[in-house]
Amino acid sequence: MIKINCLLIVLFLFLLGCSGESKRKPDKAEVLKKGAELYAKYGCAVCHSLEGKEIYGPPLNEIYMKKLKVIRNGKELEVIADRKYLKKSITNPRYEKVLEYQNKEMPISNFSEEEAEMLVEYIIALQE
Repeated sequence: MIKINCLLIVLFLFLLGCSGESKRKPDKAEVLKKGAELYAKYGCAVCHSLEGKEIYGPPLNEIYMKKLKVIRNGKELEVIADRKYLKKSITNPRYEKVLEYQNKEMPISNFSEEEAEMLVEYIIALQE
């Protein structure tokens, strides 16, 4: 009985793993297209330049892997703008603020998980 239950569990886990859609990584052209659509849809260009100009918020070109001074919980920290940082900044912009922009507010948007991931990929792709 135990042997049959174990086999059923293994079979179930195997089928579960095989039944889901495989997540393929989009190519650069797809990232640039979808990222630009999201960038426009959410009005990111109102505050963030992709050409290095300061508008209201920090420019997003060449931000990936850059050292930034941020304020988090009233303390100044130095962070690296890696994937995790970029996604957190998009999905929870009030968690910490870039020091030079600490008195400015980024609106909170309801990005889906996929949209936030795509915007991160877009910011990175623009730099490559």
